[in-house]
Amino acid sequence: IAGVINIILKTNRSGGSGSALYGQYANRVGGKGNFGARGQGQINQGFELPNDGFFSLSADIGLQESSNVAGAVPDRTSIYFRQNGQPDPRETSESRYRQQLGQPRSQTYNFGYNAELPLNEDYTLYSFSTLSHRNSTSWGTYRTANSPQNIVSVYPDGFSPRFVVEEDDFQSVFGVRNDDLLGWAWDLSSSYGYNNANTRNERSLNPSLGPNSPQDMDGGNLIASQWTNNLDLTRAFDTGLFAKPLNVSTGLEFRRDGFEIQAGEYASYADGGYVFPTGSPLAGQRPNPGAPGLVGFTPADAHNYSRTNTAGYVDFSQSLTDQWDVSLAGRFEHYSDFGDTGSGKFSTRYAFTPQFAVRGTVSNGFRAPSLQQQFYSSSLTAWRTSPLTGQLEQATTRYVTVNDAAGQALGAKELKPERSMNYSLGFVATPTENLDITVDLYQIDIKDRILQTSNLQGTAVSNVLAAQGLNPNQIVSYFGNLADTRTRGIDLVADYRYDLGRYGKTKWTLLSNQSLQTIEKIKEPAALAGTGVSVMGRDRQGNLTSAYPKNTTSLNAAWQLGDFEVNLKETRYSKVTGRNQISASRDEVIRPAFITDLSLGYWLSDAVKVTVGGENIFDRRPQQLNDEAKRFYFFPTDNPTYSWYSPYGLEGAYYFAKVDVSW
Repeated sequence: IAGVINIILKTNRSGGSGSALYGQYANRVGGKGNFGARGQGQINQGFELPNDGFFSLSADIGLQESSNVAGAVPDRTSIYFRQNGQPDPRETSESRYRQQLGQPRSQTYNFGYNAELPLNEDYTLYSFSTLSHRNSTSWGTYRTANSPQNIVSVYPDGFSPRFVVEEDDFQSVFGVRNDDLLGWAWDLSSSYGYNNANTRNERSLNPSLGPNSPQDMDGGNLIASQWTNNLDLTRAFDTGLFAKPLNVSTGLEFRRDGFEIQAGEYASYADGGYVFPTGSPLAGQRPNPGAPGLVGFTPADAHNYSRTNTAGYVDFSQSLTDQWDVSLAGRFEHYSDFGDTGSGKFSTRYAFTPQFAVRGTVSNGFRAPSLQQQFYSSSLTAWRTSPLTGQLEQATTRYVTVNDAAGQALGAKELKPERSMNYSLGFVATPTENLDITVDLYQIDIKDRILQTSNLQGTAVSNVLAAQGLNPNQIVSYFGNLADTRTRGIDLVADYRYDLGRYGKTKWTLLSNQSLQTIEKIKEPAALAGTGVSVMGRDRQGNLTSAYPKNTTSLNAAWQLGDFEVNLKETRYSKVTGRNQISASRDEVIRPAFITDLSLGYWLSDAVKVTVGGENIFDRRPQQLNDEAKRFYFFPTDNPTYSWYSPYGLEGAYYFAKVDVSW
């Protein structure tokens, strides 16, 4: 209710720590990528400030190489134009491993500090900040040499465009607190956060500009900002009604959110009108406009949006008896674009014995649409596999706002806030001195949930667009209040500690989550009535109901003997199904799997620890897609081996070594 997240920051006034890590995957495919090799270094140093204050400075540098899980271009896909009616000899003499899919190549640099400076016995100044920079490069779908998205004189063997994201992120918090002002402890703070992500398309081209197209193009920027100001107060009141005082917390918040889209350079989205010349196998055809795979933001996409939010909350907590605690909280908010709303929460806990207690909570919630959900728009022009015929075709997919004419023709409306009801009931037990158990059941009902539609396409969609005088040859998707959903689940946590005497100590931890999400209602727009088209096709419904493991259970065993530590973790993921929009025969099914992680640590001294280990050490991967799913998966040159819905990744075994030091 107070909107608080508890983050533990370093508070050392002297000394410091550092670590170095190297890790990589055990496999790669087709000689592509560099095993996802990753190196990371961290360092922290504390400094004294007057009046027992501190300044703790940290830095983190990470370098990550790319990985690859994509197979070879399938034989059914020609890479080159036929020569004199015969396949080009390079179809068999050259490597068909052209696609690269996996984790991106990236460099990250993070810097941060946490500081406190007591001014006197009453007032303390504090501040913490982070500054980050990230450069990430991933590879788009391989464009064959004979693709209409390629200019052979520029890329004789085809190309995979490189998508580069250059991101800067900054956040800073400044505040002052006091433990006693007329009986109240108070905390006044202001924070500002800013994120700027620039996108680029490199080693690419805009085929509609012909052979003179630039090969590196700036795609534009996405910028988000948030300025938040908080005043929080707490006080205990002796009401005389109960043995313990009434604890009261209250506060105010003012927040300004900003979101901006900046257009890319002209070549990244332009239609240059190039026509393949006489003599080309594609003579007379016009290629798609824009940079393939990552079309730049157009001037029509570019906008700058902002809104403000004012909120207040109050929280009462009371121990009615030595065994029974209750709390009641309420929050009021005013959005400059959505008006007023309120939410509340009631919680209670009753301890039947010191070893057993039950607890429960009922609350309602409110979430306004984010600025990105309201105003993000972009276009993607690319070759794809037709969901109807399985043949290659050119198509433009547009992600539109609710104010776009095509979106409105297909049912887009102004977004409404999501509203939720949350229920939880559980118990905390300590049956023995060494065993702790918690079990919580929960239900979350969300009304008017904001979701993205399926890609609306096909003859019926084209007819609706044409009837409104709009371009019928487009695929459209938008955010809408598309469904009411319900999530039910149970969380189990059990810790057992056992002393083996001279053979060391062990700690066993069992974690299990059983979760089931259902769609209570799909809100089909009147504009699509009678068309047979749903805003939430099989794919979008599956993303909510089957694209995650309904049960995840892990057992962790930690053993310590002197300076030696062993940590063994076994995790089971239940079945996952990624549903295809058109047909169940194309679904991506991932069977249940057990994944094993193991690490070995040794303290060389009180200040130096060495750890070696692995994740998924038995190199478990999801099974390959069936032939039908593979045929209709994204783009045939990907020749995918595994489904991206895998809850344990696609890369297989990952091994690492780490050194931790302190001083």
